[in-house]
Amino acid sequence: MKKASVILLSGIFMLVACAPQALLVESEMRGPSASGLNLARKTMGIVYLYGSNPRDSSFNRAFSSGFASALEHDYFNGEQVIDLYSIGYEKGTDYTQKDSMVNLAMDVDKDVVFLVDKPSFGNVSFGSPIKNTSAGIHSADSSYISAAKLPFNVKVYVYDTQNKEDKVFGFAGDKDLAVDVYSNGKATAEEMNRRLWNSIESAAESAGQVAAKSFVSTWHQDQFFVIYYDAAESAWTNGAEHANSFKWKEAIDDWLPLTKNKNKEKRACAAYNIGLACFMLGQPELAKEWLDRSDSEAPVSLSASLRKQIESYTGVK
Repeated sequence: MKKASVILLSGIFMLVACAPQALLVESEMRGPSASGLNLARKTMGIVYLYGSNPRDSSFNRAFSSGFASALEHDYFNGEQVIDLYSIGYEKGTDYTQKDSMVNLAMDVDKDVVFLVDKPSFGNVSFGSPIKNTSAGIHSADSSYISAAKLPFNVKVYVYDTQNKEDKVFGFAGDKDLAVDVYSNGKATAEEMNRRLWNSIESAAESAGQVAAKSFVSTWHQDQFFVIYYDAAESAWTNGAEHANSFKWKEAIDDWLPLTKNKNKEKRACAAYNIGLACFMLGQPELAKEWLDRSDSEAPVSLSASLRKQIESYTGVK
């Protein structure tokens, strides 16, 4: 976030010649993800399919874990709040249909549910064994390293119960897993393949983290206005100073008494300010209620632009 600056605005009130002052607040705002989905303030769950092949299952489990950790880092400050679930794959069942995804969302009781489909793999290739020169004592079985590449394809489906399009979104990608495989330098192809799969968990987690980038937030710098009266009650300037420091809860405490001011225009401004603060605190629905109250008192011209910003970032009209 960036600090705010004070400017003078005319025409804050549509029908009033003498306008109060305004504080320009520039802030980095969380926007929808690159996928187009806005996942902020929503609960999430990840369901991955497993089948008879234990390799598919171990990959999907690690991939989903990495996927979850990337989302947790972005939306939940790293707190481990996204649960993982698994479903046994049954041939002929389409888990990606809307009805199936709706049922999954209900079963896990989350706003958003991701489904990680069964992966498919290409032919693995191994580089020539290279002497392991890293620090430490190495056994004969780890004295050489071969760089392996395993092509894979994974499909991720997502259903957001709060998205107005009310449909399942699908995302797929072809990538290569890069895995360092340790050996004695003379291992057979079969042995190297076995060692690859025993070492794949870390690479699969990393692949999940990369895949989740399509769903993490985008950030945009935007401008907002706080209204205050310089020569009036100190609560106005106190509220502006708190807003200048992005202390929105303290600013609300300053503005709440002003909503009972005898002057309807000041009541409108105080309600507008509280609406902005609620939005900044991640409560867009409450912000809208305060803007409705502001509009009912007096026509504050800034209200319309703030409503558009709230809808743009949160979808709340």
